[in-house]
Amino acid sequence: MPKILILAANPNDTTRLRIGEEVRDISNGLERASRRDEFEIEQRWAVRPRDLQRAMLDEMPQIVHFSGHGAGDAGLYFEDVSGNAQLVTGSALAGLFKLFGQKGQIDCVLLNGCYSQAQAEAIVEHVPYVIGMSDSMGDRAAIEFAVGFYDALGAGESVEFAFELGKSAVALSGSGDEDVPILLKGDSVGSLHATTLQTSDSSATVLTTASDQSKPAAKASVKKDTLEVFFSYAHEDEDLRDRLATHLKLLERQKVISAWYDRDITGGEEWETEILEQLEKADIILLLISADFLASDFCWGVELEQAMKRHGEKSACVIPIILRSVDWKDTPFSKLQALPKNAEPVTNWTNQDQAFTDIAKGIRRVAERLKK
Repeated sequence: MPKILILAANPNDTTRLRIGEEVRDISNGLERASRRDEFEIEQRWAVRPRDLQRAMLDEMPQIVHFSGHGAGDAGLYFEDVSGNAQLVTGSALAGLFKLFGQKGQIDCVLLNGCYSQAQAEAIVEHVPYVIGMSDSMGDRAAIEFAVGFYDALGAGESVEFAFELGKSAVALSGSGDEDVPILLKGDSVGSLHATTLQTSDSSATVLTTASDQSKPAAKASVKKDTLEVFFSYAHEDEDLRDRLATHLKLLERQKVISAWYDRDITGGEEWETEILEQLEKADIILLLISADFLASDFCWGVELEQAMKRHGEKSACVIPIILRSVDWKDTPFSKLQALPKNAEPVTNWTNQDQAFTDIAKGIRRVAERLKK
């Protein structure tokens, strides 16, 4: 699931902005969108430079949105410890985004602040898409642009289309600022066309195009009618695994997925070798999380390690399924979007069938995205 990190800074000694209205309108627009379940918004207010670093580490976003003031070549205004303005230069921002860009994590940066073109030009060396402002822009126009941009993304449109729709929204408002926003494309995009922000229920979100050769293609992206799903689980959770498998049976009948787990190993086969072979060829890997899963040496030291390796290589999509309550903070999978909704453990749901249904729907969405 693509995560949007909104960073807001309006220091005491700068002109007041309607940032709260901007964030509210963006959120409301995404809630109404046809793909509203595929976006997650995180917000940080009164952001200081150190807050920026921490937010990037904590949230690992795919889209970073800055709302505040720009100062041309000098930089962007963040806040200091007293709440007054502190400039952060474009080169400093570029250095930060370079680190996260090397992880292939960030798809788009939107600098919704006046005179932010210089910072956008510095950042785009490390990020596929960056939007900046070439001049000053009225508060209302900035809000209209942002809402139009995210409305389009929420409808499944490309970054380029979303950018143009944002400009159109500004033009319709009559402010005359529609030519202020600029869209820059990094080297990883080049002259590629028809680029779309693909979404799934994991954090392995990438910008892909029909002709994109800049990144290795994910194994799960090859054209195949049925995607292979691997269950990684502790045997203490076998009853819950069986119930989940029952809810996924329709997807199997429809040839969307083909599920495998270790009880499918037949007599005479070497169980560890078979597990590793199935894990290596899986398109979707489900981690069924519980205290027993985290305590299992094989689940933790073998299956989880291999799953996260393939996830990092973008050759498989890993989805944590939270079965029972357990502290899973700072685990290798803690940055991935988990199921069911809000990562609420299945056993905490009053109606567990609703939890499993939510999981099945999430897996269906992932499978559909991977097939595309």
